[in-house]
Amino acid sequence: MPRFAVLLFVIILVGSAYSLCAQVPKGPTGTVSICKEIDDNWKCVGQSDTWSANAPYNVLFVNSVPVGVSFIGIVIHKQGADGKDVEFVNEYQQDMGDTNRKYATVGDELKLPAGRYSIYIIRWDKRETLTHNGNFADYLAKTTLTVK
Repeated sequence: MPRFAVLLFVIILVGSAYSLCAQVPKGPTGTVSICKEIDDNWKCVGQSDTWSANAPYNVLFVNSVPVGVSFIGIVIHKQGADGKDVEFVNEYQQDMGDTNRKYATVGDELKLPAGRYSIYIIRWDKRETLTHNGNFADYLAKTTLTVK
């Protein structure tokens, strides 16, 4: 009988661990949209994947679950002809709050010259501090923006 009890305990323990792991989303968990503005109901107004050069835009990030970290980063890299990140443009640290699922920029400060860009939403502790290679494998959301 003790062997059966130990075996049962192990089965329950493994099953519980598997259940917990199954609840943690793997890979990107959200979406990022480029918008003219974001309304009071978290709706992207004037959303597009193509933007005019040097025209202001806003970023709307919506995650499927609470982000679980206080600070996120909006990281922008210019893409080469092959779609890979080739040049670091900028990064912005944002205090989102670990229990929240949505974040939006407001105003007219974000602008880009003509080109094709990767825009990532990442955990701030996952950012590249000494080199900026881009092509992130670990991010919350990503979009590609073509600026003409």
